[in-house]
Amino acid sequence: MFLRLFQPQDFHSVIKLESQIFHEHDPHLYMEMYEKVPGGFFVAVDAGEVIGYTVGFVSVPGKSRIFTIGVKETYRGRGVGTQLINRICDVLREKGARVASLEVRMSNIPAQHFYLRRGFIPAWVERGYYIDGEDALIMKKDL
Repeated sequence: MFLRLFQPQDFHSVIKLESQIFHEHDPHLYMEMYEKVPGGFFVAVDAGEVIGYTVGFVSVPGKSRIFTIGVKETYRGRGVGTQLINRICDVLREKGARVASLEVRMSNIPAQHFYLRRGFIPAWVERGYYIDGEDALIMKKDL
């Protein structure tokens, strides 16, 4: 398994994986992210297959947002997510960010624990954040 920058030929693989993990993102948003966030979109690849991805960007000077991170279910617990989150945090730090934030569903306890183990702390709850009305836990990490 290795990480590399997203390439346009990864689009369909990322969209397929994203649709298995999340249900509220617009598939075309990923191509827009590729165009607008140079150097902030990574994929994890194993045996030629995209098994994970992450997108992050500096939102305002000193602050960044990890827009998404996803790992194919059969690869979870193997360190793929850790490598992705570490890479995007390193890149965001190199781009001048001192803090990274992300949101996670209140019901997604495994993801919350994943982020806690990687130094993210709960900051606040964003009520009705998701399309279905579920709240989001906003988490932050000093880079």
